[in-house]
Amino acid sequence: MLPTRILITALALLCLAGASLAGDYAVVDPPDSFRGFKWGTPLADIPDLKPIPKTNYKNTYYREDERLTFGDAQILSVAYYFRKDRLYRVGVAFEGRANHFLIKERLLGLYGQGRGVGQRYGWMWPDFSVELTYDDDAKSGALYYTFEGEAD
Repeated sequence: MLPTRILITALALLCLAGASLAGDYAVVDPPDSFRGFKWGTPLADIPDLKPIPKTNYKNTYYREDERLTFGDAQILSVAYYFRKDRLYRVGVAFEGRANHFLIKERLLGLYGQGRGVGQRYGWMWPDFSVELTYDDDAKSGALYYTFEGEAD
């Protein structure tokens, strides 16, 4: 009887450990690019980028001809962030709960179940993250893709 209890306890602990590890990272591969621009791409290799003219947006750029949709959602803007002249982050701004819903549904379809904390929802990988936020008071939100690894 004792070996059976030990076996059952050991299996239960293994299941709990596996479930906790599985919940930390997304189970699919992270995106390797945004709109065709791979993470780590040099600033000079992305055509038509213009610096955001505000002083608080150093190393942040936009494209005048940016497509203002994300799947079925309407978006306001896309910002491209650079570190050491390499693309490491993209931010997407949007308005409205309907667009938040459409963006989240698309991301769930791409990356599976994520994790939510407060008004933030996201997916994590060892060197990458996707974060979706929404502010009910401002009726606006943002989506961030952040590459945290080493650029080639």
